[in-house]
Amino acid sequence: MAEINDIGINDVSVPEVRAWLNAPPSVPDVPPVTLEIGVPVIDLPAFDPLDFDPEVQPPKVTPSKPKPPKPPSTPEVKLPRTQPEKPKPVEVEEAKPLIQQVVEAIPTIPQATTVAASSVIGVSAALATPFLLKLIKPIVKKVMVKIQKALGRKVKVESSWQRRKLQRARRK
Repeated sequence: MAEINDIGINDVSVPEVRAWLNAPPSVPDVPPVTLEIGVPVIDLPAFDPLDFDPEVQPPKVTPSKPKPPKPPSTPEVKLPRTQPEKPKPVEVEEAKPLIQQVVEAIPTIPQATTVAASSVIGVSAALATPFLLKLIKPIVKKVMVKIQKALGRKVKVESSWQRRKLQRARRK
């Protein structure tokens, strides 16, 4: 039988764990605010309260007698004197019969034709817009391609899919 060779096992090493790198921040158990009266409210290290014991006694101040306030002066206002105007006589119109009022409210022929013409132009422009766009858009596109060629810019060649889509749109 053949001999079994020794199997070499390397030494096992445990890396050093640095707990201070992963330690959570320390939070004090007790808040720094104290309930003692006469000492600073916040108990911080290296905090010295101010000394409020006066070294020199200030002289006593006697309040002066208040003077009565002066009344505000009123400016003199001179009002212009005008004569009252006499009321103008009111003109009373006679009541017109209903038929005459209706006839006066009807617009004249030039007014009616002007309104009708402007409404016809507006409606026809709104209806013709899609057709005009289908006519104008290819022309504008060709002009833009020619301008880009004249300026020396590279013109983007349309794919066959885009050309087919354009042809189908023109058929509709």
